[in-house]
Amino acid sequence: MEENLIVLFSREQDPERIMDVIMESFGLEKSSGGNNLHLENDVQSVNIDVFTESMGKEFKEFIQKQKNMVSGYFAQMQNCNEDIKINLIHHIQHAKAFVPIKTAVKQENGDVDDIDAVIAVILEAIKHMDGVLIVDEGATALNSDGDVILSEECESNLEFYFPFELQERPAFLENCTERQITRRTENMKYLYDRKIYVCELPLNDDDGNIRLRSQEDVVRRTIGTLIVSLYSEALLNPEENMSVSEARDFIRKVMKDFSVDKLEDVLTDEEMKYIEDDNSDEAARINFSWHYENLYVLEWILGLVEWNYPDGICDVGKMVRNLRKFDSVGKMCKKTVLRSKKEILDKADLIYRMDWAAVDARIHGMQGPAGLEHGVVQERHKTLNWMICFDNAEWDDVSTPT
Repeated sequence: MEENLIVLFSREQDPERIMDVIMESFGLEKSSGGNNLHLENDVQSVNIDVFTESMGKEFKEFIQKQKNMVSGYFAQMQNCNEDIKINLIHHIQHAKAFVPIKTAVKQENGDVDDIDAVIAVILEAIKHMDGVLIVDEGATALNSDGDVILSEECESNLEFYFPFELQERPAFLENCTERQITRRTENMKYLYDRKIYVCELPLNDDDGNIRLRSQEDVVRRTIGTLIVSLYSEALLNPEENMSVSEARDFIRKVMKDFSVDKLEDVLTDEEMKYIEDDNSDEAARINFSWHYENLYVLEWILGLVEWNYPDGICDVGKMVRNLRKFDSVGKMCKKTVLRSKKEILDKADLIYRMDWAAVDARIHGMQGPAGLEHGVVQERHKTLNWMICFDNAEWDDVSTPT
């Protein structure tokens, strides 16, 4: 007999319910307990086992190993639709049950159509228990309609795959304020509308308990960020081909444009060390050149640019041009207005969730979902965490946990 293995992953974790649904789909009476079903006729045999996390720690660990193995297989596929792939992996990782289905066709009596018949029955069953079916010896994933989510050839019958629904008021929100709940829900809807899965994350404090940086803090940080970005660009740009001393002369002119007497007035300790280092390496220069992305957020906070979706680097030239009309810290403070606390806190929460999605994809060796550019998202996350005084950390020590 030729054996085939079909695997069902389901978010249902009641083994009795899973077995009942499967038996009903085969036209059998409900089970009287147990987690195994064996069926056989003259053509083939079918053996089904049901394992769920509710059956104990040993089974939970076993199921996790199966999820990791199958997820890892799909994660390593190349040239696939990355958004479908990451959401398939999330669906598998959410499973609470692992159901291996072994079918054996008696070669003298049966053919591949008999295996397809079993698959059709199982597909009917998973419509009632939120599952995904893995066929072709683990190489192809099907949804409950029998559509190919992803095959070993990296093909899919779907335009998108997003088997998640947003919970409006999960239990963990019970002790949160209405502003916290609204912020979380609006941002999660925004992400889910773009087919970006994000797990439930801790919420920032209520608006009244969060302190923002002052306008002068933001202005000084904006000028300092511009200076260190221009310095890095001067050293990295092959057309300029500036030496360290020439790059320092260049930023001294920028300082004068903003009436800054001392770099210490606008730069952090780490930035000062970098500019004072006669032998900074290319890695450090590239790292500090990412400050342009921080500059974008600072200019957004000052109302100088509109927020855009973080799927690519900012317009560096525009960031520089936006600041040319100011010639001092005081002038910039007078001519700009900080965005509202609500706007800032809403974006801080949104970028936090985007960063989780981007980091999660990177862990799986994948691109950011829905085009998210992780480097851009991370720098925006840092800037907004600084703005909301996250962990009361100063710029050099701001963290972006996800």
